[in-house]
Amino acid sequence: MDSTASNEKGGDTLAQLITQDHVLLGLQAADRQALFVELGRFFEQHHGLSAAAVTTGLQTREALGSTGLGQGVAVPHGQIKGLRHALALYVRPATPISFDAPDGHPVTDMVVLLVPQWANSAHLRLLADVARHFCDHHFREQLHACVDTRAVCQLFTGYCVLDDAANGVAGR
Repeated sequence: MDSTASNEKGGDTLAQLITQDHVLLGLQAADRQALFVELGRFFEQHHGLSAAAVTTGLQTREALGSTGLGQGVAVPHGQIKGLRHALALYVRPATPISFDAPDGHPVTDMVVLLVPQWANSAHLRLLADVARHFCDHHFREQLHACVDTRAVCQLFTGYCVLDDAANGVAGR
């Protein structure tokens, strides 16, 4: 997939961006720094992005304040120069990683967001989408029960459909 190609439709949801090839279960990373390096490698291998640019982008954002939300959830995110559409990745590390979350709990679930430098509204919309998903205790429990990438994707998609129905939105 060419990540420098324009995203004509815009407005992608988390469920649309987290596909089976954007789910990493059991990722080995000793700490945040090692995690960001691994994420850089992933986006380089799968999207042709500079691993250094991704790693630096995530570190730069993290230096502003922890992206750990609490309850074992973090949303590492960054604006990447040259990126033309948003990318998302669900990560469940092999062992919990400290993110200096407000509640002090290490992170077991992550959604990594990369967005173009110019896409502030998409960035905020995706962050809100992540918050909506992970504020739901039932969603988090179901996510922890998922044992493969297909189940994770089905859960994100199913949650999106339920959320749309609750808000009176006819299919996305």
